[in-house]
Amino acid sequence: MKNIPKIFKVVGFNFMLMASFLLQAQNNTTDFQVDGGYAFPKNDAQHPCISAQDYAVLNQEVSNNLKRFSFDNKANRNTLTTSLSWPLKPASGFTQCAYHFIGAYVDQNTATTSIQDFDCGTNTYDGHHGTDIAIWPYAFYKMDNSQIEVIAAAPGTIIQKADGNFDRNCSSNTLTANSIIIQHADGSYALYWHMKKDSVTGKAVGQTVVAGEYLGVVGSSGSASGPHLHFEIWSGSSNTTYKDPFAGACNTLNATSWWAAQKPHTDPTIMKVSVNTTDNVMPGCPTTETPNESDTYVIPFQGDGLPAGYAKFYVFLREIPVSSVLTMRIVNPNNTTFNTWTYTVPTLNKISYLGFSKLLPTTDGNYTFEATYNGVTCSKGFTITHSLGTNDVSYTRTLKVFPNPTSNEFMLIGNDLENGKYTYRLSTVTGQVIGTENISIENNKLEKSFSVAGLSNGIYFLTLDNAIARITEKIIKN
Repeated sequence: MKNIPKIFKVVGFNFMLMASFLLQAQNNTTDFQVDGGYAFPKNDAQHPCISAQDYAVLNQEVSNNLKRFSFDNKANRNTLTTSLSWPLKPASGFTQCAYHFIGAYVDQNTATTSIQDFDCGTNTYDGHHGTDIAIWPYAFYKMDNSQIEVIAAAPGTIIQKADGNFDRNCSSNTLTANSIIIQHADGSYALYWHMKKDSVTGKAVGQTVVAGEYLGVVGSSGSASGPHLHFEIWSGSSNTTYKDPFAGACNTLNATSWWAAQKPHTDPTIMKVSVNTTDNVMPGCPTTETPNESDTYVIPFQGDGLPAGYAKFYVFLREIPVSSVLTMRIVNPNNTTFNTWTYTVPTLNKISYLGFSKLLPTTDGNYTFEATYNGVTCSKGFTITHSLGTNDVSYTRTLKVFPNPTSNEFMLIGNDLENGKYTYRLSTVTGQVIGTENISIENNKLEKSFSVAGLSNGIYFLTLDNAIARITEKIIKN
């Protein structure tokens, strides 16, 4: 890792993120941290999530389907008799502490070039008629792995549906979004926009859904610049009847909330913590991010670009106020503290993250990394080991190091190995990596020699790992 600022360029309109990170006090012997806030550009009247042409198509499609299926086109209402639940949920097995932020609320100020959200703030853009709910961090990684699902906010009948459209858009465009519109029993409608390609429910127009039922996956289809859900409420069968489901002092569209439990306008929290083998990689849209996280660390450990024995400890934040104090802790298996430190938030950001380089424990066991804000803790478990667990047993039977001890070179000989790409590393007993090489295994066999002729006599550690397993062997040079 170089001791220079990292700059990510802004691309697109809604949720492509700009970051400037200042790397502080970096060297090979002391801890360092990375901190940064994200500023994401908004759509505007010229570059909306849904264009006037899109609305015209939707309005016509809804009108046609009302006639085609003889649906009841109820009169417009200002009160939703069936209240709304949150339209997103994590997929099964997802454990992140929080996963979204609000990129833009409904614009309550109808004057051109003036904006105001329901709470009299400015978290919106000119002419915006919906609520943009963005997923983060690693939005494209979440999309690719279908981690955040769109669900029905209220029961009703499918009145419009589109799927199969390109879903890795990064800026304003005229492409069609993957979407669905649900008509509720009281005649109101909910529009779900920007979903992932081929993820929209298999149910057809005319079929019904219940509250909480799967509708799709958050994506970046249509005029989008990153994965998010544009969620829009109509009191009638066209976009001209749009409402704001959030109640607030500056909501001029409806007097009461349409949510069963309305979320706060700002919602500061720790969204996620992680333990990483090296820096994460957050490229521009539409490239999928690489978290570089791990649940297991084999000692001796050497992370790419990090001092020997160190890992990166990341904390992802949403709307944490200035001067707030965060407390981080690495917790031992017996619940005592291995290491603890604090961080005072210098700037209010919609979203931001912190990255700390900290020395790993070296005693085998199950540890926890946790971060606490305002009495609420977000945590992630990880394991320290000198062995490889169940995955290593098969490698031990099929992979041999010969001769060992050795004076000049040794052979790695293996059979019945999983084909694929592996990383070979040779390190000292202190964890310093002195040799690394990428190896491809084909035909389930490995025969390769490695020279140690130029090394001093002593003990070294060989590691060979891939995405699912790792083997560590002690090499004696004499």
